[in-house]
Amino acid sequence: MTKNLAIRRFHGASAVVDQPVPAPGPGEVVLAPEAVSLCGTDLQMLRGIRDDPSAVLGHEGACRVADVGPGVTVLAVGDRVTVNPTHPGDPTFLLGHNVEGLFQQRVRIAASAVAAGLLVPIGEDLDSATATLIEPLAITDYALDCLADASVRPGSTADVLAVLGDGLVGNLAAIRGAARGPWSRVVLAHTSMAGLQWSVDTWGEHAIEHVLVDDLPAAVGGDRLHALVATHRDRTLDLVDLLAGHLGDSTTAMHVTGGVPADARPVNLPGVDLVGVRAANTGGPWPPRRTVWESGERQIRLTGNRGVTSAALAVAAAELVTYGPDLAPLITHRTDLRGGADLMNRMVSARSRHIDDRLVVRLVVMVNPDLRTPAPAMEHSEEI
Repeated sequence: MTKNLAIRRFHGASAVVDQPVPAPGPGEVVLAPEAVSLCGTDLQMLRGIRDDPSAVLGHEGACRVADVGPGVTVLAVGDRVTVNPTHPGDPTFLLGHNVEGLFQQRVRIAASAVAAGLLVPIGEDLDSATATLIEPLAITDYALDCLADASVRPGSTADVLAVLGDGLVGNLAAIRGAARGPWSRVVLAHTSMAGLQWSVDTWGEHAIEHVLVDDLPAAVGGDRLHALVATHRDRTLDLVDLLAGHLGDSTTAMHVTGGVPADARPVNLPGVDLVGVRAANTGGPWPPRRTVWESGERQIRLTGNRGVTSAALAVAAAELVTYGPDLAPLITHRTDLRGGADLMNRMVSARSRHIDDRLVVRLVVMVNPDLRTPAPAMEHSEEI
């Protein structure tokens, strides 16, 4: 291969450039991504909300092993893998954040990540686009398991699961919570009317109640509440304060899966360090580490996470083989590298996910079209 086309960002603008083709060193692996998705944290980096240094983004995707370095025996050229982007023991490896990510035709993976088992075999049964949902599904299921495990009355269940955020993880958590959780009601609290309308049009009734965030207190009423905060980092702190303030008498458990600012200190949860709550579960350990906040008779059990285990990714990949078609509507846009760069620039310029009268819930870029594993007929997604 003589070219390595990549979507590279320059001061907030994205462009397709030709980079040198990397060669693997000892213990390293070079991957050829099939399909890679643009997630909410990627969009925050493009918009300058996050200052992560990587010029090439992307950490959710399906890849082929293109080359292996000396000493690599656990993988061979042609193997199909997904990458666990979060190294639980090495903070210098966070794929697409502080090391270059998957929006390029060839990606070198550090020996420390290979040795830690962060390249997870996924087999041949998943189509390329659906495979980009492996990490979001694993993250979502971990968050829901943490909430289901947090009941203050042993053997009891929460009356309401409230999911705050109407991006991919928010929609995914509401669907999964309604299908597999112990909750009697699932409420998806949207941060925009466009997001609410898309979810209602897409899922219909589907055992999910849809409200705007400001209407969540009325929707919850006096029921006990387990809440998943799945918003971008610029909204997380305000929504945690909403849950601990207006909904404080109802909220018994809270899980933060989105990013939080470095100095995040909830006004209504004095003494709680949200960054520490998430960092305590880096890599998705089980049982999760909890922070319990108490004030008089009130108690809120807090969890969060940064990443999951490679074993959790393998479980999610296996589940998507049968469950993936139900999630097909989440992938709203599919395109090539140049189309991906163009759509990224348009979302940044418009400061919106609503482009050409369509909401971009999840953009999937076919990075190496020749490696593409066929997808089912696209009833809900658009090739652009």
